[in-house]
Amino acid sequence: MAEAVATGVSPQGGGAGSLSEEPPSSLEREGTVHWDRRLTHFVASDFEQQMRRSAPPGSGCLIPAVDPAALQDLAALAVQAAAQVDELLRSVHGALQALTALSVGCIQTYRDGVESLGEAVDTSIRSMYTLMARCEELDKAMQPVPALSRRIRDMKGALEKLEGLCK
Repeated sequence: MAEAVATGVSPQGGGAGSLSEEPPSSLEREGTVHWDRRLTHFVASDFEQQMRRSAPPGSGCLIPAVDPAALQDLAALAVQAAAQVDELLRSVHGALQALTALSVGCIQTYRDGVESLGEAVDTSIRSMYTLMARCEELDKAMQPVPALSRRIRDMKGALEKLEGLCK
């Protein structure tokens, strides 16, 4: 005896998508019904016969018997696939965490570099202003030098004249 499972919205939850507009008792006559919150699980007891009845008359559509061993193999393969998907998701999760940590490290390094550069530029600007202030002070201090240079030349000329007179 082949069985099929259908899932839909339970009549208690209401709404579109329910398996049938029939009351639950008619579903229970056709197979096993189980409600899980808003979902209805229906296992047809005569699935093959229902499929044959739903085929158009004269179509010659023959539905082969369902092999229970094939269903068990299919269920085992589904379990293996689910385990492999879980492992893949764990691997992707770990890789994403590693990439996130690396990205955070790069951003912190960039932030530290920008802060350090900002401090270096600020220090350089302050040093430049200090140098300019000292140059201005030196320029002010050097203003008497040209006048002093003229006086020294005048004295030198006067000394040369005196030396020339003394010889």
